[in-house]
Amino acid sequence: MHNKKLLAIAWNVLILVFCLINLSNINEVQKIRIPHLDKVVHFVFYTTSSFLWSWALLNKKSSAYPLNRLLIVLGLILFGLMIEFLQDILPTHRSFEWLDVLCNTAGVLFGTTIYWIYTRWKPHNS
Repeated sequence: MHNKKLLAIAWNVLILVFCLINLSNINEVQKIRIPHLDKVVHFVFYTTSSFLWSWALLNKKSSAYPLNRLLIVLGLILFGLMIEFLQDILPTHRSFEWLDVLCNTAGVLFGTTIYWIYTRWKPHNS
């Protein structure tokens, strides 16, 4: 398997693990309180994920480029939604939050935009 794909898969496994483990003690460990830090983390996780998947799978010379880009966006949004539902039904002491879904979606859109900008201004064979 290609290294770019392995990196994207590993990143999504990391997201899955961090979103499904019990983090109720994090406030005791965290020295500096940052409001809505978890929302920023969701945004960064999904920005990175969408960039990595775009980098691994998209070929701007392909006629399927727009469809593949759409599939990456929809797939990652559904992945985030699935994790939110799992948080609600598994004994993780976490719950479904629409704001997390919004932050995930914003991250996916931002990551694919960053990838588009990256490929637009840096010509290469991707």
